[in-house]
Amino acid sequence: MTFDRDEQFLHEKLSADLHPAPVDLWPAVAENLPAKPHRRHLWLCLAAPLLIAAGVVATGAQFTDLRTNPRPSFAPDATAGYAISYERQYYTLPADLWAGMQANHDLETAEDGTLPMSGHFDGYLYLTGSDGRTTYSNASRGYESWSAMAEATGLPLPENPVLDAGEEEPAIRLHSKIIAENGYWTDVSSAQVGFVPVGKNAPEKLCFKRLDYLNDYRYCIELLGTVYLGDGSSDTTAVNYFNKRAALTWDCETYEMSNGCTALLPLCTSNPNSSPWSSCRAYFEKDGILYQLACTPVSNYFDGSVVTLDDCRATLRQVLDGFE
Repeated sequence: MTFDRDEQFLHEKLSADLHPAPVDLWPAVAENLPAKPHRRHLWLCLAAPLLIAAGVVATGAQFTDLRTNPRPSFAPDATAGYAISYERQYYTLPADLWAGMQANHDLETAEDGTLPMSGHFDGYLYLTGSDGRTTYSNASRGYESWSAMAEATGLPLPENPVLDAGEEEPAIRLHSKIIAENGYWTDVSSAQVGFVPVGKNAPEKLCFKRLDYLNDYRYCIELLGTVYLGDGSSDTTAVNYFNKRAALTWDCETYEMSNGCTALLPLCTSNPNSSPWSSCRAYFEKDGILYQLACTPVSNYFDGSVVTLDDCRATLRQVLDGFE
């Protein structure tokens, strides 16, 4: 038998006649499987919309169901949830912004007067747990618009008239640490968009966010992007999602956006009666930057019969087509 057939046979035997079971056995078994041998991927040109199986490559980014394809080379310890892998690019920031961020990190005021500020995102899309523990503190930034942030950072952030036509809401809270006579106190302000630098000793990447309401406040759209800093060449990286929800299984729809990018819309196949929130996300890569979107109904959030999954995903596609 081949490696794949052995693993498939074991998976089928463990899964047969066991659902619903009190305990999902597969993740524990997958955790101890030997590593898969290296294989070449087949690159395909895909039309939209189309459901793709775990591990099939889409233009710009790749979806992998880690429960059915556990412990791939880019995530050797992952056995649940899904991963989005893509070819990241590295960027450098303008010298004055970079110097100001370093000063803020040392609790000093930047030359342009910006105080040290620790940033916290609003909404449902946050930094990952590991990112949150290694945040390059006090060097966050807030801006009054998406275009203002793109101009200040020099990053090729795509515009989106669909989001611009909605109601923009503050996406980041900034806690300015100011030295007073009795020690430190915190001054809190909000900004429409902004970024949080992440890194142990120096910023390795920026996570930036915007938050908008569409269709008369029926849907909240969150956009979270990740930019890697440095002068290195491009390479492949991956981000894992829902890895603590072992029983979930996934398919993925590809969607060809108007700007030529291919978006990935994971679809949870474990429980068709669940609320639509887990399948209302989309991912795409542009200029080596990964973008994650979430579409959340403002009311009846947990009731999939009132705001359907099809409604949410249709709104996501509308937003995806707005990117330039």
